Amino acid sequence: HERQGRKPGKGSGRKMTSESACRHTFPNGDVYYGSVQNDLPHGHGKYEWNDGSFYEGEWKDGVKHGSGLYKWSSGSSYEGQWAEGCMQGIGNYVGSDGSEYQGSFVRDKKHGYGKKRYPNSDVYEGLWKNDLAESLGIYQWMNGDKYNGEWSGGKMHGHGTFVWHSGERYDGEWRGGLESGPGLFIWSDGSAFYGFWEGGKKHGFGVWWRETGTDHSIGGSVTPRPSTCKPTAGADKDGSHHGAAAGRPGKAGADKLTLALAENKVIGREYNHGKLVKEEWIPKDKVQLPSLRATRIPAKKTKKYRKTVQGETIVKGHRSYELMLNLQLGIRYSVGKVNEELVTELTQIDFDKDKDKQIFFPHNGSAATPPHSSTDFYWKTYCPKVFRVLREKFGCNPGEYVFSLCGEQALRELSSPGKSGSVFYISDDDQYICKSLRKGELGFLCHVLGGYHRHVGELPSTLLPKFYGLHRITNPQKAQRVRFVVMANVFCRDIPIHRKYDLKGSVVGRQTTNEEITENTILKDLDLDCSFKLDRKWREGFFKQLESDCAFLERMNIMDYSLLLGVHFTDEPVKAGGDDLAVDGDREDENELDAIMESENDDENLSMSAADAKDDAPMGLDQIGRESKIFNSLSKLNNVTSMRERKSSEIFHTHTRARRSDTLRPVCDGLQELSLAMGMDFNIELGVNMPATVIPKDPSKPPRDALLFFGIIDILQDYNARKQLENVSKSVVYDSKKISAVSPSLYSKRFKEFLHKVFV
Repeated sequence: HERQGRKPGKGSGRKMTSESACRHTFPNGDVYYGSVQNDLPHGHGKYEWNDGSFYEGEWKDGVKHGSGLYKWSSGSSYEGQWAEGCMQGIGNYVGSDGSEYQGSFVRDKKHGYGKKRYPNSDVYEGLWKNDLAESLGIYQWMNGDKYNGEWSGGKMHGHGTFVWHSGERYDGEWRGGLESGPGLFIWSDGSAFYGFWEGGKKHGFGVWWRETGTDHSIGGSVTPRPSTCKPTAGADKDGSHHGAAAGRPGKAGADKLTLALAENKVIGREYNHGKLVKEEWIPKDKVQLPSLRATRIPAKKTKKYRKTVQGETIVKGHRSYELMLNLQLGIRYSVGKVNEELVTELTQIDFDKDKDKQIFFPHNGSAATPPHSSTDFYWKTYCPKVFRVLREKFGCNPGEYVFSLCGEQALRELSSPGKSGSVFYISDDDQYICKSLRKGELGFLCHVLGGYHRHVGELPSTLLPKFYGLHRITNPQKAQRVRFVVMANVFCRDIPIHRKYDLKGSVVGRQTTNEEITENTILKDLDLDCSFKLDRKWREGFFKQLESDCAFLERMNIMDYSLLLGVHFTDEPVKAGGDDLAVDGDREDENELDAIMESENDDENLSMSAADAKDDAPMGLDQIGRESKIFNSLSKLNNVTSMRERKSSEIFHTHTRARRSDTLRPVCDGLQELSLAMGMDFNIELGVNMPATVIPKDPSKPPRDALLFFGIIDILQDYNARKQLENVSKSVVYDSKKISAVSPSLYSKRFKEFLHKVFV
């Protein structure tokens, strides 16, 4: 393997002299000059092989270990991190064929997050495993074709979107590099086929239709897709494709669609490995079709309907652009560095915030750091081994963590919702939040980190914030230091949050001053005009966990924390315009099948049972019979569509809405088992996706069904001298039991009592 380095002095027959530094020439022509220890290279040194290859960098006990540059005689080179003689960590590899990879390595193989440019200018960026694309990634061909989705073993596998430069697209399931499972193929003129696939061909039942009256030849059994030489990211394939017009029929197909459109019908089709077996015209209102609004303008200017995105995207020229680049570079470096170290039991020294030194990141790069387009800066990560263990406890994959925070998408800056003045950056996928800290807050987090680590290890269902990393950026030009903690976003969900509350249990100053309440408004205690009825088991579990978390916070002398609560009303109508309509020229292919689907039916249509639908079957279907395979397949397709559209299981709440609201009792018992039987993913955790009935304080208002998302936030305020002084000064004006600045014991007691009134 060309990338594998060689051991020094192989075949020399002699040892180097035992000196702190030396120059030694071996009988075979190899040369080493640098530091040695115990007759072995140790420290910094350069080794030149007789074929012209060389390594210059750090050594440990005779093997490459640390940062260094290796250049092969063929012209290939690697510059980055090494461990035990292998490329391990973050590095940049340039092949003799012109290919280039920058990212993470483990034992000489691409593993983790990285970006590779192939000799033919194809580019893959995403996650790797053993030199092959794995999990999430984007592959872009030089001709403009692009795949964004899941991978396995270097092949498209799982859910993904393929967009052709000619405007066609396929959203759906893949297996072994071929379309397999439910999928939606859309032609550039807006015509579409929605059905099942196997081995890259239509197989089973599907629906063929058009929403416009354009006259194009479309709809064959074979669709444009990558050639049989599928993009194996990790192997140097040419990535060529068939033409976009492959397999299209003549004008007869277009005439058929035009006629069906005029009659408000769609064409149900049965295929057998790409061959048309049966066809039936079906009234359009009998099929729950995905929306094709995203195809009504060219692929490079795709309209899509999505929830309103919070925050301001940080682009070049933004006031925080350089700070964001520094943060992303540092996180990528730190995660790669700590992951190359052996996993050992944590010791007391691992919790010492002064143990790790800061690293200098010059803009032109160094032996340990890559070149970058930002200004020079210093980077420090606090307690990296501890946070690596915490990320593992929270189920955070290191590759996906880096991909989310440091991928091709920029972070977004949120305005500070509180009085702290902190800066908030949120990842593009809404999973992680980077919050700026004051020096005292950082020190306090390091102080309680040992207890926090034990607490979350013993109680995995904790409501406390999930901390993933603690960092500091120093700008030497501006003499400025910025400290960040990376943590989980409480509201990282695919469904909109209609109301947000920050609840402390105090009343002084706990009311918002905004006249207009929007989905982005953070409401407070006095703004809460309802209570939330939980299932008995979930309520008991919630208060048991709350008791444990509050006891921990009290022991750590912490106060002034709050419960961040998000409410999604399941009966809230989906917005079809305004802020939810976005035009995005760079991310048109990131819509997965579930992202572009929109329900065309009302709640009654969604709740229609298979028996009800059969009773209303059109005349054409009666000719085939009530056991028609086409009709049964339509029910199956409708179920698939429902799963995609209501991936957060809102469809279940549509079915059960009246029963739950009328009885004021959330139906939670067996909900997960029932959702699995329905073929839906309905994952309930404490504080995540929890069903509840919202009971307004105004008796004239009816109860509403909702999903709740919540967690405890702001736990870095101890009851210090400043807070004690605040308690004394405010007690002169207000009731001392109603202000926020009270002792941890009183704060904990009042907090729990208040939440007992909120969750009934």
